[in-house]
Amino acid sequence: MEETNGKRIRSGDSDELVEYGRSGKERKKDKDVAVSEGPPIGRGRGRGRGRGRGRERRKLEDGEVSNRSTPDKTAQDVVKSDGTRKHVGLTCHHCKNLTSEADLIFCSTCNKKYCYDCIKRWYSERTAEDVRAACPFCMKNCNCRACLRLPLAVKPRSEKDTSVKFRQLQYLLFKVLPVLKDVYTEQNRELEIETTIRGTPVTESNITRYKLDLSERIYCDLCRTSIANFHRSCPNPKCSCDICLSCCKELREGFYNQERKNSEYEFTIPLDFSKWKLNSDGSIPCPPEECGGCGTSTLELKRLCKTDWVKKMITDAEEVTLQFRPPEVNISHECSSCTINADSVRRQAASRKNAHDNFLYSPNAVDLAEEDVAHFQSHWMRAEPVIVRNVLEKTSGLSWEPMVMWRACREIDPKVGCKEEAKSVRALDCLDWCEVEINIHQFFDGYLKGRMHKNGWPEMLKLKDWPPSTLFEKRLPRHNAEFIAALPFFDYTDPKSGILNLATRLPDKSLKPDLGPKTYIAYGFPDELGRGDSVTKLHCDISDAVNVLTHTAKVEIRPHIYRNIKVQQEKYAKTKLHKQNGGKGTEATELENQSLKEVDEAKQGFKDKTAKDEQSSCSSRPPGSQGVDKIHFLNGDCTANKRADTMERSCSLYSSTTAMESGHDLKSHAGLVPQGNVTLTNKSIADENQNDICLETESTSAKSIQEQKLDVSKESDGDTNERSEAVHGGAVWDIFRREDVPKLIQFLKRHKDEFCHINNEPVNSVIHAIHDQTLFLSESQKKQLKEEFDIEPWTFEQHLGEAVFIPAGCPHQVRNRQSCIKVALDFVAPESVEECLRLTHEFRRLPKDHRSSEDKLELKKIALYAASSAIRDAKELM
Repeated sequence: MEETNGKRIRSGDSDELVEYGRSGKERKKDKDVAVSEGPPIGRGRGRGRGRGRGRERRKLEDGEVSNRSTPDKTAQDVVKSDGTRKHVGLTCHHCKNLTSEADLIFCSTCNKKYCYDCIKRWYSERTAEDVRAACPFCMKNCNCRACLRLPLAVKPRSEKDTSVKFRQLQYLLFKVLPVLKDVYTEQNRELEIETTIRGTPVTESNITRYKLDLSERIYCDLCRTSIANFHRSCPNPKCSCDICLSCCKELREGFYNQERKNSEYEFTIPLDFSKWKLNSDGSIPCPPEECGGCGTSTLELKRLCKTDWVKKMITDAEEVTLQFRPPEVNISHECSSCTINADSVRRQAASRKNAHDNFLYSPNAVDLAEEDVAHFQSHWMRAEPVIVRNVLEKTSGLSWEPMVMWRACREIDPKVGCKEEAKSVRALDCLDWCEVEINIHQFFDGYLKGRMHKNGWPEMLKLKDWPPSTLFEKRLPRHNAEFIAALPFFDYTDPKSGILNLATRLPDKSLKPDLGPKTYIAYGFPDELGRGDSVTKLHCDISDAVNVLTHTAKVEIRPHIYRNIKVQQEKYAKTKLHKQNGGKGTEATELENQSLKEVDEAKQGFKDKTAKDEQSSCSSRPPGSQGVDKIHFLNGDCTANKRADTMERSCSLYSSTTAMESGHDLKSHAGLVPQGNVTLTNKSIADENQNDICLETESTSAKSIQEQKLDVSKESDGDTNERSEAVHGGAVWDIFRREDVPKLIQFLKRHKDEFCHINNEPVNSVIHAIHDQTLFLSESQKKQLKEEFDIEPWTFEQHLGEAVFIPAGCPHQVRNRQSCIKVALDFVAPESVEECLRLTHEFRRLPKDHRSSEDKLELKKIALYAASSAIRDAKELM
C-alpha cells in the first residue's frame, strides 16, 4: 500500500462502514448532496500495516486524488439523516483493506467480510463456500491482528458430581501419603538427634520457626535442593548457610569426606570438605568459608511450617482415606480394557518376548468420555506412555502456522521486552550443538523450506522454548487457551484447575515451578543422517509431561541433493567405523577428504543440468550484475559481493512455484540477510555451490490432519512423482521403561566413546549417562542394546494432532522427521509422586554446575500443599 505524508491509507479495526475525517465546513458545504464520488482521507495510524493485494491505491495530499486507470468502486459518500456525510467502503476483516464487493466473501452468519487473498493465504484449508456458511470469526479461529489480541472464549467444563470429586480427592491423598510419612520420618530423626545435642527432650514446638514469605524459597547450599520445612541454618547474621536434612544425614555418614564413585555417576566427589570436622554429638558446625559458610558457628535446627503441620496432615489424610479402596491394577498382565477394543485403542510400540506391555493405550480424543479417566489411570500406574489421537479436532481450529504464531507474538505488546527478540533468536544447530543467532523470520522461512550447510549437508536448527514459557500465556493468549482446551484427561493436565494435578494446589502467591506450556520448534529430515539429526537427546524428566504435535511442514528434497546427502552419509559412516576400529587420524582424515571429493564430483554431474533451473530461480539482477565474482553463503543465506563494491542481492534459493503456492511473497523467502545478521558460535563453514540449496516445501495446517508422505529417492533424475513414497509422522519417539534404566546406563557407559556431541566430537566425559542429555541412540545402537542387554524402548511415530503422555522417570529421546512445532506441558500426577521424589534425590547428587542439579520442581513442597488443599476440599464435601 502506498503512503502519503507518512500515513498509510487503511481502514480501522472495524468491518463496519468507515467514516473518514472531514472538516465541519466540508460537511456543511456538502449537506445537500445526496450521493457523490469522493476521495477517502486516511485516518493516519502511524503503525498501520495494511497489505496491498496487487490493487492500485490512491495517494492523497490536501484533498487531491492521484490519477487512476480504473474508477473507484470501493467507496462512496452517503448523506446521513442528520445531514452529516459518511464516507463508506467495504473492508476485509483480516487485512482491513478497502476492496470491491466482488473481491469479498460475505459471511451469512455475522456479515463479516474476508477477501479471497486472505482466505487463500491464512485459511487455505477452507473454501469460499465454507466461509460464506461460517467465517473464521464465527468459528473462533480468526488469526487477524485484532482477534489474536483477544482472549479465546473456552466453554467451561461441567461441574463434577460430588461423589466423583470426593473419590478423586481420596485417590490423591492415598498416593501422597507415603511422601508425607517419609517427610515426617525424616523430621523425627532430626528431632531425636537434636534431643541428644541439647540433652533434653525436644518437640517441634521447641524448634525456632523461620517465617518465609510465599514469594521466597530456600535452597540447600550443598545440593541445591529446595527446603520444604526442617533444615539447619547458621545463626550468624552475616552468614546465610542453609543445609537440608538429607545433606545433614550424609555428612554424619561421611559421604562428603571420602573419595568414591557411585555406580550411576562417573565423577569424583570433591574433597573440599576435608577441613569440615563434625562434632561427636551429631551437631554440625557451619562449613568453612571455602565451602560456602563462615566456619565460626554451629548450625541450628529450624522449621518453616506450623507446629506439627505434617503430623496433623497425615492423621487427617488417613481419616479421609479410611474407607477408600484404590483401583486394582495387575501390572503383570495386559490391560483387559485394551484387549477388548484392541483395534481402536492400541498401538504396537515394541516387540519384547513374553512381555505384556508391547502395546500402548492410544484412544481417539473425539471418542473420549468421563469414564475413560479410569482407563488412563490404569496405564499411568504401570508407568506406560499414552498416545491420544486427534486432540486438535476438538478445538476451534486456530492456526499453528509458524508465521501466525510469529505475528501473534509480535502484535500482543511490542513494547514489552520484545524488540530484540522480534529481530533475532538463538537456536541450536544439531550438527555441532552450538548456538546460532538468526533472524526469526529467516528461521521460520527455513522451517518451511529447509536450509543447507555449505557442504551440502542439511542444516537442522532447533528453537527451544519460544516464546519463553513464562510469557507463553501472555504473548500467545489464544494459542495458550486453545492448547489447554485440546488436552485430554484435563483432571491431570489442566495447569490451573486439574484436580489430580498436584502442582495446581500451591498457594496463589507462592513461587511456582515453570511447568509450561513450552514450545519446541525444530527442522526435520525424513531419514536418520547419523550426524546433525534434528533430535532431542536422551534425558529423563523429573515430572510427568504431555507433548502435542501442533504443526508439521514437509520439505521436499530434489533427487540429486538427496543422493549427495546419501553419499556423504555413507562416507561418514565408513570414516566413523574406521576411527572406532583404531584407524590413525591421518588415514581417517584422508578418507573424509575422499568422501568430500566424491561428493563434489557428484555435484558437478548435476551442475550443467540444473544451471538453467537455477538461473530462473534467482531473482532478476540489474545490468552489470555479471560482474559478481563470488557468492558467500552464511548458513543458507547468500550475499553477493561485486568485486570492490559490496552489494546485497536477492537470490531465490527455492522454487518460485512453491513460494507462490505457499501464499508468501517470493522476495521475503530469498534467504538474503546482511552479513552479521547470523552469528555462529564455534562453527567452521566450508564453501558451497549455489545449486545445492534448492528445497521446496509443503506446509501442513493443524486443522487438516492428514497422513504425511515421504519421498524416497530412486536412482534417477525423473520427476518426484516417479519416486516411491512411504507414510510417516512428524517425529519418532523412543521411551524406555523405568525398570530398564540400570541396564540402559550400563550400556551407555560401556559405549560412551561411540557418541558425539559438541562440535561433533566424541563425548569425553559422562557425569550421568541420562541426565547429561548428551547421548542419542541411533537405530543400530538400539539393536546393539537389544542384543547385549535384551531391552528395547517403546518406539512409535507421533503424527499431527497427537498428544504423547510421558511418565516421570522414563528416559526418552525424539527425532524429527519433518519440521515440527510441539507444545509441551508438565504436570505432577498422584501415581508419579514417589518416582518424582526418587528423582529429586538422584538429581541432588549431581555436581552443582550440572544442568539438572537444581530442584526446579520442589516436589516435597508440592506434596505438602497438595495434601493440605485436598484435605480441606474433602472435609467440605464430607
